[in-house]
Amino acid sequence: MDVIYPCQNLNKSISSFQVLFDSFTLGRFTSFTEDGCPDGYMQIQEASRPQVGGSWCGTSWGPSIYYSETKSITLIIRLLHLSKEQNNYNFDFRMAYKVLRREYATVRYGGTPPSERPFFKLRPMPYPVNISRGEDTTVAKTTKTPEYYLGDLISGTYCSRIFSDCDRKNCRLQSPNFPGVYPRNLTCYYAVRQHEVPQGKHALIVVKQPNGQLVSIRSQKALYAAQQERGNNGRELKFWQQCDEVQDYVTVYDGYTTRDPVILRFCGGGVSVPEAISSGPELLVEFTTSPFGTFLQPVTSQSLHGFQLEVEVRFVDQQSPTYAKNKRACEFWIRGTGRGVLEHPQHSLPPNTTCLYHMQGIDTSGPSGRNIIYRRPSFSAPRFRVWFSVLKFYVTNALNPNLPEDEYCGSHLNIWDGPMRISPGCSDIFCDKERSVQMSRATSPQSVIVGRPPTNATLVARFCRERAPRTCEHALLRRSRACAKTESFLSKGDSLTLELKLTQGTALKPVYFKALYEFVDLHQDGEPWGRGTCSRRFASRSFPEAPPDPPITFSSPRDVFLYGRGGNRNISCTYRFEANPGEVIRVRVWGIRSGGRLCRSVHSAHSPWYRCAGDITAAVRIFDKPWRDAGSRIPRDCLCSDVGDYEFTSLSTVAELRFDVVNMTASDDFRSFGFEASVEFVRLEAGCETSHRVYGASGEMRLASSNPMSESERCERRPWLIDPSPGRYLYLQIRGSIIREPELDNFTLLNNITVAPDMRHLCRTPNRIAVYTGGLAPTFICPEPPEEQMEDMVEVFSDGWSREVDPLARHVFASPSASDHFDLDWPRSLSVELIAVEPASYYVTWLELSRSSHGGVFALSGECEYRCASLDACIAGALWCDGTAHCPRGDDERLAHCSALLRAPAHYALMFIALTLLAAFAVITAARSCRRRRSALQQRLKSLSSDTAIFDEKEVIC
Repeated sequence: MDVIYPCQNLNKSISSFQVLFDSFTLGRFTSFTEDGCPDGYMQIQEASRPQVGGSWCGTSWGPSIYYSETKSITLIIRLLHLSKEQNNYNFDFRMAYKVLRREYATVRYGGTPPSERPFFKLRPMPYPVNISRGEDTTVAKTTKTPEYYLGDLISGTYCSRIFSDCDRKNCRLQSPNFPGVYPRNLTCYYAVRQHEVPQGKHALIVVKQPNGQLVSIRSQKALYAAQQERGNNGRELKFWQQCDEVQDYVTVYDGYTTRDPVILRFCGGGVSVPEAISSGPELLVEFTTSPFGTFLQPVTSQSLHGFQLEVEVRFVDQQSPTYAKNKRACEFWIRGTGRGVLEHPQHSLPPNTTCLYHMQGIDTSGPSGRNIIYRRPSFSAPRFRVWFSVLKFYVTNALNPNLPEDEYCGSHLNIWDGPMRISPGCSDIFCDKERSVQMSRATSPQSVIVGRPPTNATLVARFCRERAPRTCEHALLRRSRACAKTESFLSKGDSLTLELKLTQGTALKPVYFKALYEFVDLHQDGEPWGRGTCSRRFASRSFPEAPPDPPITFSSPRDVFLYGRGGNRNISCTYRFEANPGEVIRVRVWGIRSGGRLCRSVHSAHSPWYRCAGDITAAVRIFDKPWRDAGSRIPRDCLCSDVGDYEFTSLSTVAELRFDVVNMTASDDFRSFGFEASVEFVRLEAGCETSHRVYGASGEMRLASSNPMSESERCERRPWLIDPSPGRYLYLQIRGSIIREPELDNFTLLNNITVAPDMRHLCRTPNRIAVYTGGLAPTFICPEPPEEQMEDMVEVFSDGWSREVDPLARHVFASPSASDHFDLDWPRSLSVELIAVEPASYYVTWLELSRSSHGGVFALSGECEYRCASLDACIAGALWCDGTAHCPRGDDERLAHCSALLRAPAHYALMFIALTLLAAFAVITAARSCRRRRSALQQRLKSLSSDTAIFDEKEVIC
């Protein structure tokens, strides 16, 4: 028995039919895939659509709704076997239909319904509606929702559609007859393509559905509510092989054909559909249904059927490792000299995918397309090293973030020290041609394995959900300090490989990681000099008969570990230039970077050179060294900002450039501080023969100038070096007064105001005498001619005589291996230079000093025999009482010190004292002897006179 119900609507304002099967029984339903309706079936045909042949049968205990796609449908009911049992009938149905206007079908077409009540109202859905706190639900929203763009139907197909440029349209992918039951035995293709892409960007297509009530695809054979036993109330989304039970599912392809990788397959509904993101501007969604079906559904919390997916277009940088250009191999080549942020791919990846990030430090500034050379271990030390810091790594679940991983360290991130395979010859971030790939069938979960030959790469770390060996999470914060070496990884060579292994697709189990990488450039121009980490030497290699060498370009070091971001607060680099005899050195400097510190290079008020005004803790300083192996450096220019075409020409064959920065922060590196420069060795026709170097315990020199200056006077105007004896210091006296550089306030520095101070009220002459004591700047003296009877006298001591030394100067000049005996290592020589503008002559006297015996830890061994009390210092014995006063108060020529007796030799004085003592002893001894004899005689006389007086005359014999 065949029954045909044609329904047709000629009203143009009516868009579709709504057919309600309130009661339906048609034979038996046995299977979704094979001979599922043996007793009869029902088919629905849409006008101007091909017949798909799907069938419904069985019994329905509740209403089922069908919404037509066209204005005319035909229902065909065919009963093959009628049941003979009275209590087991197999044919019965009750149907009602309505016509719907388009403006009221907002679930399918979007938009805002009219304010009047529609003539047909859908049964309210029992699912809960999320209501924001404080929102008044009684007030209708006045915001109009734009209508959906449902794509363009492909001619000759039932439901396949094409979508284009969804970044400007409200695109929706819907199952046929949505939101009603969808046809059986159907395959629909939804091709999404982005044609217009901004310059330098790459388009990614996203399909998703955050509202789970808009998805309901049959996923189980059971005709009753088996889901309720698990407590999910019929809301469950299934994936991959779980959808083979009914074979109603949606498949998302990363591309425009079914041969492209599958990134997601799902069925079921009631919960949100995770994002499925293509790796390019094309994406294909396939909707497949089984040949047979029944209206009997498990009890669910929703009355919608089919699905509706939202479409979004995202744009990423075209030249960035955020997407895989080759859909079969997730592989990136990151090469260069800079740094950047490395993140997980911004698109979905199939299960069992391996992504490789090859990082190699290499100078790519050469011609494009040149071959990239792979550095083998047998080569010399690499120029670059890779500094890698993992900021975060975690694996989550798109449906339930609390759901644990299926296996221990299933999806993980490996860090390999070294290359996983030899670099191809391309210079692009994507190298597609030279790749070995094995892949499985595109319709099954993908297995992409990148072939790689055996290498010497070493596994240094593995990150997974359960383990994170070394991270630098604080770098995610604003104004964070730099990652320490204990929080990051540093490759031994110029290559490092990142391997991301995924056991499940990232659409369901997203893997997020973020890391910082930097190619540390260890190259420094010139050749090593001294023991400093960045001290370099440039020597002239030219010969007199050969043409001169071209200028040599060099720059400040680019090794980040020498700066604040690499853990160092201070940096000091010396660049030494050594010319051949008959040559001078010409240095040009540009591109000075001082880290935004308030400092300007301004002309000195007392010399033709530049000085640094403001914060001088970051500067480039030029020094002349007229004496190759002796004497202190002569500071010339201080540069902390660009001064245009700066050029310096030395007076000798040795010069130095010092680059110094102190107190760097954790964000400072060579991009904040640095310079660019060049050096050239220039030949002279005639050089200066004299050395301008004097010695002696004391002396006087005459500084003179004439106008105009002759060639011989040019040599005479070079600085003079006063070199003390070993272990001694210098004391200098110049008639005049010290004159200082004018101070510039912050307003002048910020607004770059040029100041030309008038110094005539401070000094009557434009001439200056510069005394170089080994510091960063000279001491300028306003000199007085000798004929002037002035009492002003400038006294200058060698650096190190006073214990108070400029800490910045100590940092600039201190050797990396300097000992704690500061005063013994500090330069003690003095240099004097006349900066003449007008003809004049001046005198300078010097005196060698050594510390007195009570000088504490600075005292030299031995007693101070010749001491200047006014200086609390010792002088040479040859200067003592030589007829010339050397000490400031004339201590060395006092009469008490210079008497002939006091000046007698020591052994004569001792002999004289001994003789004097001996003579005194003899006189005292003689005097005492005479005194004894006189005393004895007197006693005897007294005795005799007493005896005579008592003489007895009887005892006298005649």
